[in-house]
Amino acid sequence: MAANQPSSLAQFPLMAAVFVPGFYFGAQVLALPFFPGYSVTRDVASLLGTANSHDPWIFNLGAILTGIAALVGAFGLFQAFRDRANIFLAALIAISLAATGIVSIRAGLFPMPDSRHGDWGFLSSFTVASPILFLLGMWRTKGATAIRLYLVGCALLILCLVPFLMHRVHSEALPAGTLQRLLAFAAFTPIGVVGYYFSRADR
Repeated sequence: MAANQPSSLAQFPLMAAVFVPGFYFGAQVLALPFFPGYSVTRDVASLLGTANSHDPWIFNLGAILTGIAALVGAFGLFQAFRDRANIFLAALIAISLAATGIVSIRAGLFPMPDSRHGDWGFLSSFTVASPILFLLGMWRTKGATAIRLYLVGCALLILCLVPFLMHRVHSEALPAGTLQRLLAFAAFTPIGVVGYYFSRADR
């Protein structure tokens, strides 16, 4: 049993990365019933953590857990990519996850309309870049063709959303809530997918 402990400890940071999208989306699902009239397509996620919700702590706790998981996961993915790519790219990937973690924790600690809720929003650019960084890091990974195709799809989705995020293009078909969740699907979900891949590969 003792011989297996180091392996289990090594898996923990990667499994934390797996839980990032689970905490992010799960908190929203759990918080929805406590916000009368909330629209998933129209309203941004952070509204679930405001005083308009009967229990805003549900979403805010979920945001904090998302951030903690991202910070721990940053260490696990740094190790995984350092062994398969190069230390510079591994460091960029770790920074992207750490930035995700910091933004998420601040969002949970300082709910809207607190001015601190989004005052470090510039860090979100690292989150948006993470699928591209993952793709570069796994470009030569054997047996990862399916994940590379998935990451290409996520990167393309983000590129398609950029004009809307920059307010260069407007469409009634993409209200704020829909736009945010599409971006989150393309940026947060790959963290869990890549973390799971490496946690299985390292067993």
